[in-house]
Amino acid sequence: MEIINDNRIPESQGRRTSTNMAGNIYLGIVLILAGTLWLFYNIDLIGYSFFKAVFSWQMLLIVIGGYLIAVRRWIAGIITAALGVFAGIFVILDFDISFSRIILPIVIIITGIAVIASRLERKR
Repeated sequence: MEIINDNRIPESQGRRTSTNMAGNIYLGIVLILAGTLWLFYNIDLIGYSFFKAVFSWQMLLIVIGGYLIAVRRWIAGIITAALGVFAGIFVILDFDISFSRIILPIVIIITGIAVIASRLERKR
C-alpha cells in the first residue's frame, strides 16, 4: 500500500487565506496612518480641523467600507464607503442634518440592503 502525501491547499481554503492577508494588511496600514496623523496632531504639524475630519464617524464608515472591499465583500464595502463619503460631503458643505433623525435610519436601511445583497452574491 502506498501513502500519498498531498500538500496542496484546497482552493476554498487558499482563497480564505489571501482574503485574511489582504484584510490584515489593510488594517495595519490604517493603524499606521491613524497613529502617524495622531502624532502629527500632538506635535502641531496638522491642525485641529483636519484631525477632526480624519477622526470622525464619516471617516470610520469609509475605512470600514475599504476593509470590506479589501476582504472582497464588494457590495457591502461600496455601500458603506459611499455612505461615509456622502455624509462627509454634508459636513464639508456645512449642512446641518440630525444624525439620529436622518442618518441613523438611512444607515440601518442601507445595512439591510447590503446584508441581503451580500447573501445573494454568495449564492451565485
